[in-house]
Amino acid sequence: MRDVLPGLLVALPLMGAALVPLLAALSRRTTRAAALGLHAAILAAALGLFGSAAADGPIRYAVGGWPGPWGIELWFDGLSTLIAVLVAGMACFASFAQTFGADRNGAAPASTPLREGLLRGALLLLVGGLLGIVATRDVFNLFVFLEISSLAAYTLVASGEGRGAVAAFRYLLAGTAAGSLYLFGVGFLYALTGTLNMDDLAARLPSVEADAALTVAVVLIAVGLSIKAALFPLHGWLPDTYVYTPTPAAGFIAAVMAKVSAYALLRLLGEVLAGTTAGAVVLEITLWLGILGVLVGGILAVAQRAVTRMLAWSSISAMGMILIGVGMGSALAITGALFHMAAHALAKGCLFFGAGGIRTSEDGDEPGRWAGLGSRAPWTLAALTVAALSMIGIPPTAGFFSKYYLLSASIEAGGPAGIAAFAAIILSSLLATVYFLRVLEAAWFRTPGDAPDVAGDPASRPPGPVLPRPLAVPVVGLAVLVLLTGIFARPFERHVLPDWESGTARISAPAP
Repeated sequence: MRDVLPGLLVALPLMGAALVPLLAALSRRTTRAAALGLHAAILAAALGLFGSAAADGPIRYAVGGWPGPWGIELWFDGLSTLIAVLVAGMACFASFAQTFGADRNGAAPASTPLREGLLRGALLLLVGGLLGIVATRDVFNLFVFLEISSLAAYTLVASGEGRGAVAAFRYLLAGTAAGSLYLFGVGFLYALTGTLNMDDLAARLPSVEADAALTVAVVLIAVGLSIKAALFPLHGWLPDTYVYTPTPAAGFIAAVMAKVSAYALLRLLGEVLAGTTAGAVVLEITLWLGILGVLVGGILAVAQRAVTRMLAWSSISAMGMILIGVGMGSALAITGALFHMAAHALAKGCLFFGAGGIRTSEDGDEPGRWAGLGSRAPWTLAALTVAALSMIGIPPTAGFFSKYYLLSASIEAGGPAGIAAFAAIILSSLLATVYFLRVLEAAWFRTPGDAPDVAGDPASRPPGPVLPRPLAVPVVGLAVLVLLTGIFARPFERHVLPDWESGTARISAPAP
């Protein structure tokens, strides 16, 4: 299994992206069955690697039998297999929800089987690119997979048409700038060391520490990946991208897209560039920008009057929290950052699937449109409430434990940065309480007639269920996972960072 699954995990979605549009010539049902089957197989491969890495240690896979530093290597340890499972699992939910029907955010209906096949192929291509980023041990191939995932994401965002096309264009501009900066940085690293393999780079970089070109390389790579990760103030592409993407794709992109870039930043700064002065300075800057991002994202989320835009701005706050953990760099902080990646992905995916569906069924996106939904669809609203409580940080949800680790790491760090990080995390939870309770109060304690921010007769709203089944299943399923992740927080921590007790700040890198 260890000899087959690593290559299969990356190859399956890439091959499926080419196959599924061809199957669209047969029938819509065949296309959907093939896409769901491929996503299930990808998740099974990710779970297999997760279990194998937990039982027998990290897995190194040489593509084509060529070992590093000459060949391309894939690396699967507790951290990378966790992110792989997260990506593959969220993709299964998105594929289940992926109807691409007419949507109030401007999405055009999937009028032909070919259109649906192409969009399902784009989702598979996006999954393949993200899994490649997670697995690769080569900094240039990381760029290749970044571009693959970005191109697929642009397609999915633009499928919303109307404002979705404009959001996709802005995302394209930001993504192109990010990829270019990253590639220039990789070029500097190659000029300095003559290698692209991450382990080889980590070994050679200390000998060129005094070279100014190394500082330029580190800055370019960090800025490029920070744009992809929506680190404040490089977050401008994110709100419109999340709001105007069709709901099934938005749930997936909001859950994992920026987090995989944050994972890449963590890998490079925590392993490859960990021993350089420039890397240490970038980590310090990342910490302070993360603190600002937490505050700005939370404050602007409170100011929003549309639920999906509120969720988009809260994502900027959550990415800032993840990058606080990356910036602090201690093992406890990294554990908190990783846990928050998982907790936020599950909760935000749940909320975007739900909010997008409610926007369609209730013909609007104001909090008042949620009035009375608690009595109409109690299970769905209970699931969304669990996800919201996780975003706030209420036990026993996953969000409580991720914030607990980050708060503990802030206390451990001390100094002005530690105090500022602690205060920002607490304040973000208070702000989240404000903007989520505004929506939940309307859902559980109001009736459609007493919603002041909703114009028109409540009786004129479109009839039908609050959420169609393709969206209700992911919403409830993700809420259950939010609770389970919180309940089993300790096993999570032990698998991802088995040396947490030792206090080491370095992520478990592979042996040469």
